[in-house]
Amino acid sequence: MVATPKNNPTLLYVDDNENTLVLMKEVFSSENYSVITKLSGEEGLEYIKENENVSVVISDYVMNGMNGLEFLKLVKDHSPTIKRCLCSGSFDRKTLENKVKDQEIDGFLMKPVPIDEMLTTINGLMKTV
Repeated sequence: MVATPKNNPTLLYVDDNENTLVLMKEVFSSENYSVITKLSGEEGLEYIKENENVSVVISDYVMNGMNGLEFLKLVKDHSPTIKRCLCSGSFDRKTLENKVKDQEIDGFLMKPVPIDEMLTTINGLMKTV
């Protein structure tokens, strides 16, 4: 069992796949996170601009409209204290690591992501908030 957060922090999960959002909301809610889901980077950015409660953002890379890297850069520009994590199955591990490093993103997950690995990564980011 992965250690759960103590204070019900808010996680924003952005992906253009509704089934993924439903699953991730269930997974993270069961771990005592407050979970907000959005179907696009545009929707996610709008939420962040209107709410100051987000601690961590997870974004898929390939989405309609802006991609995950573009979205996470805008998140950093608007709210530099929010921890950011990119999730993708579109690249090999080394390429994804380089993209994350170049953009100074706080973490990354390779799809398909085992749930325990995802929780460990996000719990680790939450500890640095």
